[in-house]
Amino acid sequence: MNETEKLKEISAFFQRMNAKIMLITLITKAKKEIERYDLESGRKSLEEAFSLDPENPAVLRGLGCVEQAEGKYEIAIEYYKKALKFSEEKEVEHTLIGTAYYFQDKLDEAVKYFNLAIDENDDYDPAYEGRNQAMLENHLKIVDLQEALKKYF
Repeated sequence: MNETEKLKEISAFFQRMNAKIMLITLITKAKKEIERYDLESGRKSLEEAFSLDPENPAVLRGLGCVEQAEGKYEIAIEYYKKALKFSEEKEVEHTLIGTAYYFQDKLDEAVKYFNLAIDENDDYDPAYEGRNQAMLENHLKIVDLQEALKKYF
C-alpha cells in the first residue's frame, strides 16, 4: 500500500469517526431537550441525527417518543416499528409499541406487544410492568361492565 492510499484510508477513518461523534452529540442533545419538555428542539436534533443515520434505532425511538408525547400514537408506532428492524434490543421497541397502544386504550394490543418484549428478554422489567398494568385495567373494565349489567338487569 502506497502513501496516498494510506492517507486516504486514514482520512476515511476520521470522517467515519466524525460522523459517529456528531450522531452521538445530536442524540445526547435531543435527550436533554426532550427531558426539558422542549419537544420541538428535540425533534429538530433527532431529524438532523436521522439525516446522518436513518437506520439508527435510538434516533427512530426518539422520534417515536416525540410523536407519542404529542399524542400522535400511530406515527409513534410507525417509528418504533422502523426501529425494530434495526435494533439489537427488540424488547425496547416492543415495549414502546405496547405503551403507545396502552395510551390509546387498546389494551389487548398492548398486552400482545408487552408479551413480545418478554419473549425477547424475560428479564426486561418495563415489559412486565406494562403488561401487568394493561391486564389490570382490562380486568377492571370487565368488572365495571359486569356491575353495570347487574344494575341494568
